[in-house]
Amino acid sequence: MEIALASVRPDSSDGLAALRAYAAELARRWPDKAPEPQWTEEFLADDPLALVPPSGIFVIARQGDHVVGCGGLRYEGGDVPPGAGEIKRMWVDPEVRGQGLGRQLLAHLTDLAREAGLRRLVLDTADDLLEARSLYTSEGFVETEPYNENPYAHHWYSRDLW
Repeated sequence: MEIALASVRPDSSDGLAALRAYAAELARRWPDKAPEPQWTEEFLADDPLALVPPSGIFVIARQGDHVVGCGGLRYEGGDVPPGAGEIKRMWVDPEVRGQGLGRQLLAHLTDLAREAGLRRLVLDTADDLLEARSLYTSEGFVETEPYNENPYAHHWYSRDLW
């Protein structure tokens, strides 16, 4: 079945479905750190408008009626360096992993960053998210010094767009 990408508000029903699934996966991976309901609310409370234009954008991947992935791009605010965009909340449902959806989402967010005139992308990720780290390096991201103080991050990456 085909997968379609769509921009939505993170607090819409599809946006919340994606964030809840992402939080539930983190809770499974890190049971001592990540109580799922708390994390979903933290994702929204972090900056509820950070992934809504003009500050950013939130993209979901839908396969039929099911939300199977998401990713966000923050254009400004938070710890985003000047001229850069920050990739946030990248998640792909384990049921569809290995089919290129993470790469498709990342390419779409990269295109949106270029359209917005951004010169660089940054992101952070945890040590044990090996699939994500592999994707980022295969797409030209290089490990860099921390640009934020995210307590869950162990690796920071950047990629020039021009």
